[in-house]
Amino acid sequence: MIRNAKLPEGTRVRIRRGSVPQDPALTGRTGVVVQASEYTAHELGVVLDGEVNVRWFAVDEFVRTETPALQPDREEARRRRALP
Repeated sequence: MIRNAKLPEGTRVRIRRGSVPQDPALTGRTGVVVQASEYTAHELGVVLDGEVNVRWFAVDEFVRTETPALQPDREEARRRRALP
């Protein structure tokens, strides 16, 4: 099975209540995904607005609010037809 990161780095997210217990004060706060890897696809590193430390959240604990635009070469590659 090939895993990939759920959200690319640089994506803005809003923290919500998920399946894992967390500090209720974090719910509703926003931040930026700074660490996303296929090796840790079950969690992402997020820096919340106004903080400098990375916090780890499960993938069901946030909602995407803004996705960064793809680089021009990646956007072009996305439009190309895949090889059979």
